[in-house]
Order: sequence, then C-alpha cells, then structure tokens
Amino acid sequence: MLSKTFGCAVFGVDARKITIEVNVGQGTKFHMSGLPDSAVKESEHRVESSLKRFGYFMPRQKTVVNLAPADLRKEGSAYDLPIALCM
Repeated sequence: MLSKTFGCAVFGVDARKITIEVNVGQGTKFHMSGLPDSAVKESEHRVESSLKRFGYFMPRQKTVVNLAPADLRKEGSAYDLPIALCM
C-alpha cells in the first residue's frame, strides 16, 4: 500500500514543498529516508501514540517513509501530521 501527501519545509524566508510517501509491505521494521534529523526520526513514536489515542493502530508490517527531496535536511516535528495521515 502506497500513500502520498505533501508538507512544507521552511529555510529562512524560503519554503520548499516536501513529498511524504508511506509504503507498508511485508516485513517488520520502520524505516525513514530523505535526510531526517533526530526529531523527525522520533516521529514514529509520536505518530503511533496519537493514532492509538484515536483508536487506530500502526501497521505491524515493514513501513517505509520517504521524505523527498532527499537533498534538504528535514527538522522538527512538522512532519508528524502528514506521516500520520499517510498511515
């Protein structure tokens, strides 16, 4: 299952469109690609707890989150909502 949504990254006075793609398939791990910092990597736990709060569950299969473009550093917790929407 592949889902796709968009977010935004702010660099000074510039804003860049970020594409967030989530693919759930066979396997058991959670992977995040696209140059995320540690706060973005921790979004797995924040998204999981918020989904549980609303009665949904994280898939217990291999989940790959791609934050494109890969040449921009993604920082902060602004990507939690788009990732949760894709889940």
